[in-house]
Amino acid sequence: MYARLSMFRLRPDAPISFAEQWAEKTNMVHQTLKGFKGITFLGEDVTNEFCAISYWETKEDALAAGDTIEVKVYSTLSKTYIESPPMIAIYGVYDLPAEKGELLFFGKFNW
Repeated sequence: MYARLSMFRLRPDAPISFAEQWAEKTNMVHQTLKGFKGITFLGEDVTNEFCAISYWETKEDALAAGDTIEVKVYSTLSKTYIESPPMIAIYGVYDLPAEKGELLFFGKFNW
């Protein structure tokens, strides 16, 4: 499994409700994409930093999702309140198998 991290900072004048709208729109788009397994949203309203960590069956699915997410979320919804383009990274998910103690990590930074 792979994780796709998308992180950005809102402008100081952005309403906090924008982050909620972004999360709802992002979730709807992700639900339609191949290999999507789930998503978690995180936010910090003092620094205005927000991120989404989405989970994918394969690295290819995580990478391919980027184009659709850019078109359907960031290029439309985000132009008004985001300070700069989001930072994106793809990570292999650390999964510690029972009794094996192996680190399964396959990742690629994509900043």
